[in-house]
Formats: sequence, C-alpha cells, structure tokens
Amino acid sequence: MTIGQRLDRLQRRRAALEFAHAVLRKFADDGGGREAALITYYGFLSIFPALLLAETAVAWALHNHPELRRRVIAAMVPPSLQATVESAVAALPAARAAFVVALAGLVLSGTGVVRAAGGTLNHLAAVPYRLRTGTAWRPARVVAALALILSGAVTVGCLVVVGAANPGLPWVSRLLVVAGELAAAFVVLLLVARLLLERPAPVRALWPAAAPGAVAVMVVLELGAEVLPGIVRRAGPVYGAFATVAGMFTLLYLLSLALVVAAEVAAVHRARLWPRAIDRSRPTAADAHALTLLAREQERVPGQRIESRLP
Repeated sequence: MTIGQRLDRLQRRRAALEFAHAVLRKFADDGGGREAALITYYGFLSIFPALLLAETAVAWALHNHPELRRRVIAAMVPPSLQATVESAVAALPAARAAFVVALAGLVLSGTGVVRAAGGTLNHLAAVPYRLRTGTAWRPARVVAALALILSGAVTVGCLVVVGAANPGLPWVSRLLVVAGELAAAFVVLLLVARLLLERPAPVRALWPAAAPGAVAVMVVLELGAEVLPGIVRRAGPVYGAFATVAGMFTLLYLLSLALVVAAEVAAVHRARLWPRAIDRSRPTAADAHALTLLAREQERVPGQRIESRLP
C-alpha cells in the first residue's frame, strides 16, 4: 500500500479531516493564494484614501473637541502614519476639499477591491462566465457593496474606538462590544456576497462563509492593534514607516487569505465536494464533480455547454 493510499484511508475515517482536505484541494484548484493577493493589492491601494477620509471626517465633526479628536485619530490611524495623514489634510486648502479628494480616491480604489472580490467569489462558486455578462445593474451593485463595506468598517471602527477609549469598561460591556463587532462584520459579509454573486444564493449557502469570515476580520483587527505598534516601535524612527507599510500589507493578505478560505468552506459545503481523494489514481465522485464545475465555469456564450468525464 502506498503512502497516498494510507493517508487516503486515514482521512476517510474522520469526517472533519475529509472536509478539511476537500477545502484545501479546492483552494489549490482555484488558485486561492493568487486570488487573495489580488484582493490585497486593491485593498492596500484603498488604505490611504480611507485613512485620509476618516481623519478629515473626524476633524470636521470634532472641530471643537481637540482632545477627543486626538484620541479618536490615535485609535484609528497607525502611529507612524498619523503625522503623514494630518499633514496631507493640512496641505489641502480646506477640510471640505480634503473630504472630496479622499472620497474620490476611495471610490476609485474601493471599486477595484469590490470588483476583485466579486470576481474571486464567482470563481470560487464556479459561476459560468456566460452568467457573468455585463449588465446595467453591475456598477450599481459594485457601488452598493462598497457602501456596505464602508458602513461596516465605520460601525466596527466606532466600536473598536469605544473599547479603546474606555479601558475601564466592565467585562459584560466589553463582551457586548465584541459581539456587536462580530454581528456587523457577519451582516456586511453576508449582504456583500448576495450582491456580488452572479447567481441567486440563499442565506443557508452563504452563512458558512460569512461566519468564519467575521471571526477572521476580528482576529486580524485585534492582531493588528496588538502587533503593529510594537513592530513600528522596534523598527525605530528611520524604518518605522517601512515597517508600518509591510505590517499593514501582511495583515491585509492574511485577512484576504482567511476570507478566501471561508468562501471555499461555503463552496465545498454547498456543492458537497467531499471526500476528495489523496490518491489521484482513485478519484471519488466529489473529485469528478469538482472537475465538472471547473470545466463548466469556462462556458463563455449562452449556448455553450462543457462536459467533463473521468475515465
């Protein structure tokens, strides 16, 4: 008996191992690392206009409360970028101009993130290209998804600021804050997935992705709040900006990777793509179904149908 056959028999004895292996196989089949890198790229371009917009909005709203404004900005912007964002706002002729410039930059870069995420979502769900034809509603759905993401980011950010600005909160209140952050992330991910998928999908098909995705968002936020300031401090004044950029890029990639894996979990669960064979010479019915879905995704015109058969 070969090593592959032994491992195959081992995973077939545990349902959790079968499912985990199926998720990893689909992640590899779909090029999940490449998809996460694409989302990270557009997401990174959106960070700076988002920070500028947030700082401008806070400065505008809290003009007569400088101390509260300073605390909120300190909680929202990484330490090494605070001076850069504040100087960018100061260099513009007025807060209104800063707000317009930041909003335009965020819309341009943010729609890139949403389009990349939508393409990844439809690829992981094996939606045929013939169903992804451009429609008049697609730009509206992209803008609506971006508005949902920004609303969720503002909601989660406000809750994070509440927790950071009030370290003496009792544990029950802190638990409620964390629950609110998780609920906001879950609802946003669920609604954005419904908007971006090019075919109807019930909630029962989407929540297996939204639930772990919301947890991933919270973990990355907490990880960034704990790890990034320490990295910047240890890097010193010369390399602090580089460390901030590298740290933010790494955290974004980890978040994108976690969201792609969460979407793969939902796709495997929805299409029942397990168990997958470790020994490629003995494919399972799930292997055949997964290959069929990959082939059908390449259907480009309305009348085209592609079939896949294993010998």
